[in-house]
Amino acid sequence: MISQAEQSATPRVSVLMTIYNAEPYLRAAIDSLIGQTFPDWELIAVENGSTDGSLAILEDYSDFRVRVFPLKENIGRTPALRLAFEQARGDYIAILDADDISSPDRLAQQVEFLDQHPEVALVGSWAQHIDEQGRIFDEFEPPSDQEQLQDCLGWTNPIIHSSAMYRHQLAQEAGGYPENIVWAQDLALTLALAQRGKIAMIAAYLCQVRMLAASMTRSRKYQILIANELLLLFKQAADTLQLSLKARRLNRRARAIAEIKLGIATLRSVSFGAGLSMILRGFVAAPSSLWGNGPARRFFGAKF
Repeated sequence: MISQAEQSATPRVSVLMTIYNAEPYLRAAIDSLIGQTFPDWELIAVENGSTDGSLAILEDYSDFRVRVFPLKENIGRTPALRLAFEQARGDYIAILDADDISSPDRLAQQVEFLDQHPEVALVGSWAQHIDEQGRIFDEFEPPSDQEQLQDCLGWTNPIIHSSAMYRHQLAQEAGGYPENIVWAQDLALTLALAQRGKIAMIAAYLCQVRMLAASMTRSRKYQILIANELLLLFKQAADTLQLSLKARRLNRRARAIAEIKLGIATLRSVSFGAGLSMILRGFVAAPSSLWGNGPARRFFGAKF
């Protein structure tokens, strides 16, 4: 039996959670950790300047494994993740967003998997999509075959962040979440880890991801940022990963789609000429044969 002092000093798993105005869902997220069958974890809860009752909920927990780091103002998602990462003490790092839910055996399954597969840098899982009321309305099932999974990194992100568990040391060697990535910081770290080990998938629903209407509303400025980051990261994937021929074609398709979206957002809000040029470049870059049905639709419904 691990004593409280030993467990609090050297947890096997550090769970990172950044919180901003998550009051309606935060308690369910934390309770899903409290209810884990694997007890040797710590929660690094960075309260990112919320204006609702999130901090009060955090302070209501007396469990010594819940470590709260309150911020006076919001510093952004990536800086908050980097702060949480710096506080982590576990051999493994898991992610749980403040509005998502982990299944009771999530940590147990993922710790066992990483213990048994030292060549794996990061393991994810299948996920269920839930709405504001917690009702399941969709499922996310990336391939569990490692070669297929790595190929997916060439054209999409197959790892739900709240399903991820990765090796702390390898992530430190990779520099953690990159400071220059605002939106796709999880994909950026996954790509860095994929250069240091294998990426794996547990074919079981170990998390529920809450899809909120507000998170689907993006300003044109934000659309430009997202498209720019996807262009950068998909190019990085093509340059650094051993992708199959099919994955390289889908990589070209994903980069073309990102450039077209970047062009549309630029045309609407920045420059008509520059935006039109990007749109044309995107269409030229992707042969028409790549726009039909294929792996993207089979695995992910072509959601880009």
